[in-house]
Amino acid sequence: MTEENRARAPKTENNGVWHLQLAPGDIPPYVILPGAPERTEVIARGWQDAQLVANNREFRTVKGVFEGVPLATVSTGIGGPSSEICLNELSKVGVHTCIRVGTTGCIQPDYDLGDLIIAVAAVRKDGTSDTYIGPEYPAYADPVVVMALMAACEKLGYRYGLGLDYTTASFYIGQARPIKEDGTGYHPSDMDKLIDDLTQAGVTNIEMETAAQYVVGRLHGLRMGAVLAVISNRVTDRWGDEGGEEKAVKAATEALRILADWDQKKRIEFNAAYSGA
Repeated sequence: MTEENRARAPKTENNGVWHLQLAPGDIPPYVILPGAPERTEVIARGWQDAQLVANNREFRTVKGVFEGVPLATVSTGIGGPSSEICLNELSKVGVHTCIRVGTTGCIQPDYDLGDLIIAVAAVRKDGTSDTYIGPEYPAYADPVVVMALMAACEKLGYRYGLGLDYTTASFYIGQARPIKEDGTGYHPSDMDKLIDDLTQAGVTNIEMETAAQYVVGRLHGLRMGAVLAVISNRVTDRWGDEGGEEKAVKAATEALRILADWDQKKRIEFNAAYSGA
């Protein structure tokens, strides 16, 4: 690509990233990623010295300290495109580790409402990751982040499982929901079999961000993970939070504390620069 054809990202007045309105050094390198902006306040409730850093469009940033470890939380909005913007810009301000927290619909009968799913890998139906790299490239969590999330859940006594996530770019048709409640209107015939096919393939849950975040984050050199609260089970036809969202937040926070400790003690070597190897 020639220099004159290369589109450069706009900068803020303080030379920060455009959408997040952050500059290098504004936030710590360990970040929790909720979807909804209002969840940042919920996440930071258990932190010391919590303060709003920036708030622009769907991207709300709060930072604080948890048990001596500086953390931040940045909302991504819904879906892959806004997640891509968020992760691209976080990588430019010094962030190296992100854990997505959110809610999810489960399609396996073993999970109850309020259980947690640590997404080890994800099926790429998000659309966004396809703009980065071909479908053969896997969407997977950093194994060290998975280990930290498991350790956090064990310490906190939470019921959890390791999941194969299905990330779709659609909440309705893409998740086999009819456009209209009475079932009339457009509905692709292959959607009638979607849930059964995914269940047989061992997919645990459906949501809208994880695959995009894993691929985009990995290609930007970030360690990525996700812990999701089951708020519905499509197999047993049950809905409800049952405290799952709060548990996911606490598990992610504890996991980042664990990761910071491991990093500080060099228990697991980490190179923030993606080498492409």
